[in-house]
Amino acid sequence: MAKISLVDVSLRDGNQSLWGATGVTTRMVRGVAPLLDAVGYGTLELVSSTLMATAVRYHAEDPWERIRTARQLAPNTQLGFLTTGKRFITFGRTPDAVFELAFTLLARNGVRKLWVIDPMHDMEGAKRTAAVAKRVGFEEVIGGVCYTMSPVHTPEYFSEKAGELSDSPDIDGVYLKDPSGILTPDSIRTVVPALQESLGRTPGGPQLREVHSHSTTGLSPISLLEAADLGVPTLHCALPPLADGPSHPRAQQLVANLRARGHEVDVDVDAMDRASAYLTSQARIKRLPQGQPAQYDEAYYRHTIPGGVQSTTRRQLAEIRRPELFDAVIEESLQVREDLGWPIVMTPFAQYIVAQAALNVISGERYKTISNEVVDLLRGHFGPLPGKVNEDLLDRALATPRGKEKANDAGEVTLKGLRQQFGIHLSDEELLLRAVMPAEQVDRMVAAKKDSTAATLAGLLGAAGNASSSLSVSVSSGDTKFSINRAVHGAAQGKEATA
Repeated sequence: MAKISLVDVSLRDGNQSLWGATGVTTRMVRGVAPLLDAVGYGTLELVSSTLMATAVRYHAEDPWERIRTARQLAPNTQLGFLTTGKRFITFGRTPDAVFELAFTLLARNGVRKLWVIDPMHDMEGAKRTAAVAKRVGFEEVIGGVCYTMSPVHTPEYFSEKAGELSDSPDIDGVYLKDPSGILTPDSIRTVVPALQESLGRTPGGPQLREVHSHSTTGLSPISLLEAADLGVPTLHCALPPLADGPSHPRAQQLVANLRARGHEVDVDVDAMDRASAYLTSQARIKRLPQGQPAQYDEAYYRHTIPGGVQSTTRRQLAEIRRPELFDAVIEESLQVREDLGWPIVMTPFAQYIVAQAALNVISGERYKTISNEVVDLLRGHFGPLPGKVNEDLLDRALATPRGKEKANDAGEVTLKGLRQQFGIHLSDEELLLRAVMPAEQVDRMVAAKKDSTAATLAGLLGAAGNASSSLSVSVSSGDTKFSINRAVHGAAQGKEATA
């Protein structure tokens, strides 16, 4: 049998899948990072641009400080960042200059590994993203093949797409990503050998190194064992309370099962338990949900909406006081996906599909309002769609004001222009956030940071007998407009909505 390495996804994908991307705070990272560092993981999947945005939006926290905290307190474990290579925080296409700045700052602040997974399987774009990442200081880049089910996504399709990555000198390995949790032991036995064979045709090229599969249907713990038996050396997992359900297999049981099959896994399970205990105590204090093993649900293989998107959709519908529409929105998403030519149901397209489905359900008329993001998708802004598009929908989308706009090639923005727009004295980190987020949200983060610094200074002065009693701390968490809220708002005004 083989030696297996583990990637912990608790703080990134576990948080997004079970806590709506908002549960983890910098304080929580500070408490758990040393415990995770003691486990012996190959990588901690720490952050995505979504997690950086929610740090600012919901907690008025500096996401760069969170990354630096993790780097300082987990010095022995590689930190990883996930990207599509097409967007950074924004749900539209991110300009190339902004992306390069983001990668530069991630590397500067301690992130060393990048997973790039393009939902449209634009492998040439993924290779360009990998080249940028390596140029600015990332040590390891893993290219992704995204698993889904549709009439066009066959084993031959995945094999061909994996092969397109094999000539890149900047991609160190390939991973099979299953965002919906629909891999089964049978499909693993079909897809994994096909990818291995395709990648193996290029001597010295990247090989299939990782499998990432959510536990949404309850099958991923078994599917990962099959992957290990087939020679995949790295598996993704999470710790309770951020494991199971729409998240990932729980690490402790995965280790036990791998060892029972004869595989070697060099990790400290006691350290896992300590980290898990800390996270569980935080979940109880904050009244956050704890993942539970999922019952198998055959219906899930129809819509394939990832668990994190489902939990976010539930929250957004509740906030507009329409929680009863959840089942109808999920059902409508089936038709929307087919009409859009079968895009993979993962970020950002999962959000586009679900937001458009919500628009259809709430308005009572299919495509009465078409979101800007769906228009961009239909006009090829993210690359060719894999299947046949509904021609009536395409015609209606291209007839909208958004559809008539000149396509943005994401290459016109420059850092010089951004500095002229936002301020020449800003730090690079703040400049990036202001380029991709609403000003009022970044303002609240900056104000909260100043208040925190002032309070810390006051405490130090007080300890020295010179404290100022006039200082106070006021940390405000930003309000936010969610994709569905914005879609409904736009529909109410008879305008195109922004998802």
